[in-house]
Amino acid sequence: MRETGVKDRILETASRLFYDQGYNQTGINQIIDEADIARASLYHHFPSKTDLLLAYLDRTHELWFGELETYMQPIAGARERLLALFDFRVRRQLKLKYKGCHFNKIVAETCEDQQVFDRVRAHKDRFRRYIHDLVRQTDHRKLLDDETLTETLFLLLEGAIAMGAMYRSPDYVEKAKRIAGSFL
Repeated sequence: MRETGVKDRILETASRLFYDQGYNQTGINQIIDEADIARASLYHHFPSKTDLLLAYLDRTHELWFGELETYMQPIAGARERLLALFDFRVRRQLKLKYKGCHFNKIVAETCEDQQVFDRVRAHKDRFRRYIHDLVRQTDHRKLLDDETLTETLFLLLEGAIAMGAMYRSPDYVEKAKRIAGSFL
């Protein structure tokens, strides 16, 4: 039980620091100090900083999709769910104070690490499949085929999040939602 508590504390501390100040700006000593653990405890659970980063990405991925599922649960209808994705992203922007996407931030810092890139791509691919599954359930106007509409909605969401972080505003996600609505 105690082992899990230490591991969780390390991961929670590293997650906060990696997101708030960046992976490259976060040192192992800072994680050890702020998690209030011994160096040996860190390395017992995470043999390297990269292992800790991969655990952070895995944890963030699962939490992100868990939050998405909870948010979507009461929403009926594929069209409504697709549009609700934009509301979900606004909610996350507000919660995270417009600091951007965890995955985009990390891949920008560690673009040479294939393991990190694969984790980020897996997260984005899962989100794209989620959108595609909903698109296939809609009776959209057929201006675009399912794959093109999926990519359009995915890119609208991703671009709006980046712009929202840059301007510290939900306006771009709300504009993207209106554009998405015109395709649906």
